[in-house]
Amino acid sequence: MKKTELTTCAARLLATGLLCAAASLPAQAASWLLASADPAVVPGEAFQVVVIAPPDSEALPPRLAARIAPPGGGEGIAIELAAAEAEPVDPRQRHYFGRWPQELVGTAMLSLSEAPSARLLLDASAVATGAPAAAGGAPLAAVDGRVDSGVDRMAPVSPAISGTVPAAPNALGFHEPMYFVYGGSHPRSARFQFSFRYRIFDDIGVVAERFPLARGLYFGYTQTSVWDLGSDSKPFRDTSFRPSLFYQFRLSDPGSGGWATLAAGYEHESNGKDGPDTRSIDTLFLQTELRHYLDERGTYVGLIPKAWAYLGKRDNPDITRYRGYAQLGLRVGRDDALMATALLRRGTDGNSGTEIDLSYPLRRSIFSGVGAFVHFQYFRGYGETLRDYNVSVDPQYRIGLSFVR
Repeated sequence: MKKTELTTCAARLLATGLLCAAASLPAQAASWLLASADPAVVPGEAFQVVVIAPPDSEALPPRLAARIAPPGGGEGIAIELAAAEAEPVDPRQRHYFGRWPQELVGTAMLSLSEAPSARLLLDASAVATGAPAAAGGAPLAAVDGRVDSGVDRMAPVSPAISGTVPAAPNALGFHEPMYFVYGGSHPRSARFQFSFRYRIFDDIGVVAERFPLARGLYFGYTQTSVWDLGSDSKPFRDTSFRPSLFYQFRLSDPGSGGWATLAAGYEHESNGKDGPDTRSIDTLFLQTELRHYLDERGTYVGLIPKAWAYLGKRDNPDITRYRGYAQLGLRVGRDDALMATALLRRGTDGNSGTEIDLSYPLRRSIFSGVGAFVHFQYFRGYGETLRDYNVSVDPQYRIGLSFVR
């Protein structure tokens, strides 16, 4: 047996021993305790833990707030644990399901928000299979025969499509890439973008409790600027503001070795100017993201098509000739290594714009999609800025840093 296999086996035996010991603790236990039968979890998948409360505490609730952070400390990511049993045998000992954040890889510490001393070290190094799983990637199993789909109540599931699994449960999250790159020509310029999304209804709020599908409603915001650094006054050539309101849920195909998400909603885009330079559009859009894993190291191919219909384009009535009604995004690589992305857009008259990004991590981080990456960007064609949607530019090469990719 290899050394790594011995280490894994030892870790699992230790975790199993802790779980067995936890299950047999007497009622006089003095503190909170977290335990798991398997320390291995899969990013983006479900995992299972046991929570044991002190004897003088109240019965454990159906949901618990928790946090996942690096072993050395840090702010971490807030998640929610959902009870696996409808009615536990012991009200102070209960099994819970959680969903490990997709962007979190490597070893991390799980702790309870209300009892920070209850901590559990877990290893999120496995590759997602696309099927909901418990710790170690095994399929979710009934706990004493009383599973009531607790993990499915953590986030919305489309009632119209069978086999769906919850969308990411975190309220504040990443939306589109965030970067700062410099280069270009005629004149030299910097291009930068920041973006976020916010889930409007909390899991345990009145609206979400009565209408579970409301948990999939998000507000998104993306801002992209081109900064002219070659001119004396260094003005901003153009800035695009894109607020959106959309609904998102995840589709599951256990046999695909990957996953898919679907989002639909409204998006406004404008550059905040007046006079002849003003530009704005309003659209209804439909976007899906498909991801398929190619090997055990986590290499994957992603496909992100997006289509839209215009509600308003008065400031630029011929924009369909240059932007069209759809775009195609492609991703190839690994979250912890080299990543290549491409964005292809084509107008009704054959006018096109192409953006290609290459990024590589400067340091290893447990947040696979977040950190510091050296970033190279290429753009050619129409629509580098909203103001110049009908202007074609020569190839623009820029290099810099990205923080979310």
